Amino acid sequence: MGTQASAQGSLRPLNISIGRVPLSLLIPGSNLREKALTRYREFTADSEGGLPVVLRSDAQSGARPVHDDPNFSYVLDDASLRVGSSGAEFHGVRHEYALDSLIRILLTMVLLPQRGFLLHAATVVRDGRAYVFMGRSGAGKSTVASLSPAGTVLTDEISLLRFSDGCWQAYGTPFWGEFRAAGQNEHYPIAGIYTLVQSAEDRAESLTTKQMIRALLPCVLFFTPRVEANQDMLRLMLQFVTQVPCYRLHFRRDNGFWKVVAA
Repeated sequence: MGTQASAQGSLRPLNISIGRVPLSLLIPGSNLREKALTRYREFTADSEGGLPVVLRSDAQSGARPVHDDPNFSYVLDDASLRVGSSGAEFHGVRHEYALDSLIRILLTMVLLPQRGFLLHAATVVRDGRAYVFMGRSGAGKSTVASLSPAGTVLTDEISLLRFSDGCWQAYGTPFWGEFRAAGQNEHYPIAGIYTLVQSAEDRAESLTTKQMIRALLPCVLFFTPRVEANQDMLRLMLQFVTQVPCYRLHFRRDNGFWKVVAA
């Protein structure tokens, strides 16, 4: 136990920041740490004081948890996370993909009280503003990303939306999809959000608050069954759709949709 604690204490943390949420990852094993450094290179941060995230190896499974009664816990295949008042623990992380998934789940809980959430959406920047294109798998997020000019894709799979600096902004994330856009560590005010429908024509139609909430629900990443947390998320979504222009975008598989979106 003492040797394990000493080894854990000697680790150099990998400090990253995603959507202005600082995390301090303590990763045992040089192989996984190097892969994490590569994956999150654009999101590394020099600042200290991030939420401690301790990765426990199988040999450390009996070590004292960060919190005996976690505020939130989740099991994902063979991996799991526990979040307490003093930090988070990841167990059973054997590769960078499991680490990536647990970080996403952790962020959903950390962002909520900070007026932010994760969304299955591609975000493209045009003239200094962010256009968010959302939808489940196959809706066309990667298509939109691939049809956008080089260097304009903030993220092609998981977007981080947060109210900051007086408005709703879209932040780049390292969570990529088929387009494999690794993401940019930048943020831009949101010009509009579009739910995607592949069609034979390009047109956009405004959505009511009720219609947009229905479209958002299956695309928001959220993993807790707690009633209070889900109520808080619904209130946040309502704030978002009443403050950001919302549309349904019918689009063909070419870049002509920009004539409709950025008219």
